[in-house]
Amino acid sequence: MRLSDYRQLAKNRLNGQWGINVGLIVILGLLTGAIGSVTGVFNSEKAQLGGSFLLNIFVLFAFSYALYYISLYVVRGGRAELGQIFIVFQKGYYVPLMLINILAQIVQYALAALFFLPLLLQAGSGVYLSLIASGGVTNVDNMSTLLSVGSFALYFILLIVFLLVTTIISIIFRFAVWVKFDDPDLSVGQSIKRAWSLLSDRWGKYILLQLSFIGWYILGFVALFVGLLFVAVYVNTASAAFYDQALKEKIDQEELA
Repeated sequence: MRLSDYRQLAKNRLNGQWGINVGLIVILGLLTGAIGSVTGVFNSEKAQLGGSFLLNIFVLFAFSYALYYISLYVVRGGRAELGQIFIVFQKGYYVPLMLINILAQIVQYALAALFFLPLLLQAGSGVYLSLIASGGVTNVDNMSTLLSVGSFALYFILLIVFLLVTTIISIIFRFAVWVKFDDPDLSVGQSIKRAWSLLSDRWGKYILLQLSFIGWYILGFVALFVGLLFVAVYVNTASAAFYDQALKEKIDQEELA
């Protein structure tokens, strides 16, 4: 399939249900915000950060993964429904998908620690730990420290490489979530392995597919927040179409049962 075929398939499947899919993103955003606000009851900043971290690990991830499920369901001819936002909490999905999420978070933090290790020698441990905790984003005071030791160029290069690698990792885990939805009997390790198999000879094409939406993102910004919601639905559905086609091709090639 050509890149245009994935986009066209997404548009065809979304025909007549753009509104419900955009509405589900809005509802999930409001629900996530409401649940996340409970950390405001804590008095200390550390307690709030800890509560937010735990919510993301054990609860909020489920709503992000629900959007993956919905996009794949729509690609296969289904119609999105409100109850699907809670799909991760049903049918035995929760624990394995939570483990996938935890593993994804561990990998992200480990990569951050590895990539920004050279800055430890130049900028000190305070900036180093800040970079790990923030995923490469630091505040103005820490940035001035980086500049004062002449490490801005190193920081910029490491940040670009870090973002590239973490993007690849996030794609693998997204495919692993789809694999788990398709075959709940697979272990977490097997789901990740199958995700890698589906992507192994398609990385370039998948990245090009994502880049092909740059124009739509620009239009979405022009249309402000509402436009970006439609773009998000479009991209999610086209990405699910890519996964579904990759799975079909692997089955046809008898690489998967």
